[in-house]
Amino acid sequence: MSDPDGNEEIRLDIGELAELARVQPSALRYYEREGLLTPVGRSGGRRVFDEQGLLQLAAIDFWQEAGFSIKEMAQLINNSSASMDETKKVASARVAELDQLIEQATHVKTFLSHILRCVHDRVSDCPDYREHLRERADEILSGRYRRDYHLRLQPFRRASGG
Repeated sequence: MSDPDGNEEIRLDIGELAELARVQPSALRYYEREGLLTPVGRSGGRRVFDEQGLLQLAAIDFWQEAGFSIKEMAQLINNSSASMDETKKVASARVAELDQLIEQATHVKTFLSHILRCVHDRVSDCPDYREHLRERADEILSGRYRRDYHLRLQPFRRASGG
């Protein structure tokens, strides 16, 4: 089916859209209940989405990637009176959080890189490692220690021997 400009019209049922987006259909129904995703209608009892629905899902994906909750997204996406200034305020706060996360990740990467170059037989023999632990312990003991973010990396898995 083509639109008046001769472009192919997008019509995807909920299963097709879910498969393309690599999400469960239940997630799409949840987004609909939260007012983030609007089907254009139904076909054979199944929700059908057009290009606007696809763009809504792309927006949901972007805001999730930026770390926003469903509630936060609903405020950003559904609030037609939300000004660009309000959106910039929210974005600015998230950028500050990301800067802090990047700083923490850079610190962790620097220290792990040191460990990769370390010549000691055991990590506990490394004076830099021991000093790092001593500094952290002192921060904890003094009440200065703050870790607002946990890096969300894949859990360490030992290589299987074979």
